Amino acid sequence: MRKTITTPNRSTIFIRNWWAKAHLFIFTALLFSCDEDLNLLGFRGDDQRFKVYYAEIPVPSSVLLLDSVQSMNYSSLETTRLLVGSYSDPLLGEVQAIGFAQYRPTDITSFIASSSVFDSAILQLRFDFYNYGASSVTNFGFSIHELTDTLSFSNLYFSKSAAAYHPTPIGTVSTTIDQVLFDKELNDTDADSLVVVRSKLTQEFGQRLFDAINPEDERFSNFNLFKNRFKGFAIVPTVSQTIVGISNNSNSYLTIYYHTGETAGSRTFPIGTGISYSNITSDRSATELSGLTNYHEEFFPASNRYVQSGVGIATKLDFSGFYDLIDEFPNVIINSAELSIENVAAPGDLEYPTLGLVMLDENNKFKKLTTEQDTTDYLAFNSKVRIGTLMSYDVLTAPYATSDVSTLLGLSYSSTENKFQSFPTLFFSTVVCAARKALSQLGINRS
Repeated sequence: MRKTITTPNRSTIFIRNWWAKAHLFIFTALLFSCDEDLNLLGFRGDDQRFKVYYAEIPVPSSVLLLDSVQSMNYSSLETTRLLVGSYSDPLLGEVQAIGFAQYRPTDITSFIASSSVFDSAILQLRFDFYNYGASSVTNFGFSIHELTDTLSFSNLYFSKSAAAYHPTPIGTVSTTIDQVLFDKELNDTDADSLVVVRSKLTQEFGQRLFDAINPEDERFSNFNLFKNRFKGFAIVPTVSQTIVGISNNSNSYLTIYYHTGETAGSRTFPIGTGISYSNITSDRSATELSGLTNYHEEFFPASNRYVQSGVGIATKLDFSGFYDLIDEFPNVIINSAELSIENVAAPGDLEYPTLGLVMLDENNKFKKLTTEQDTTDYLAFNSKVRIGTLMSYDVLTAPYATSDVSTLLGLSYSSTENKFQSFPTLFFSTVVCAARKALSQLGINRS
């Protein structure tokens, strides 16, 4: 059986689980006060003032359900992906993804002759080879519906956001998903193969859109008015044992075909230039996570910890044990630090992505820089915390821990040791310095 993997949108459904065991391993050098005789520092003699210690600090953990997980596609920042499908996950229950997308005309200036005759409307969608669920060739089908809700650029859309659509489909697709091929192409660094599906939409819909093509009509040429008439598509799974990614690039578009006499013509309506997002739901009632129902409230499953970015399941790590250490040894200098999450199940066919660490506030929400003190605290980390991009609407204000090379601090999976690990030495050293600086500003001496 394959493991669940989604990345935010990034729109992915990324699921990981591990036994509830995390540790922070620290090698420390403890220096006495500068008032001590410097001749006593060094490695000679029994009364050493420079001592090296090893500390293994348990890291308590819990599971959080995050609110407002962004799944809206931004062409410049995000993976332009729609998720469509459903899958019964043994650990996380019934997972379903529905894609929503607007379309808009590429040509708003050219006229179509009044004698032209509409032929057909064809929707083409390209798979981007992301897949989660089945481990072999599986049947896959979905229906295409017209939206009845208007999507607005002034709104943000999340994985929990729903949009109403007409119950009667205007098109259907029936195909198969070859998991082996999709995995191969997904991991291939060369140009991917082009795998698309096409659906002939109803004549009524196609004729209505064809009749609307008129550059002199602002309801066609002005997209803000156009999207009120033609609101977009809902792509709803019908036959599915997997969830797949549909690309929003130039290979996914609606085409209106017509002819004028014996001359054929067409107009295209891409789906990647308007609003698009994925609605992702998970029924966990029959799983260990059945009690995970309240947003941002810690939940303690008996055995595992989980990460599922698609619906906002995250694992919280509590580093209070580290602060206890520096309280006990106020002059500690960290020589090496390793953060390790152990007993992680093998990933299956695809490699685990890297886990990132983002700071939380006292309400278990992403910490935001909203006050002068927040900014002061942020600057105190001396570039070991930076603003990053995650899966929340707080993407531009959520501080991330960074690695020793100034990139986002990532926990990478070791297949030989079945654990996630990172080496955040400089980050935790900066935490010590920030704590000392804060106390010194309060006039507290910890030497």
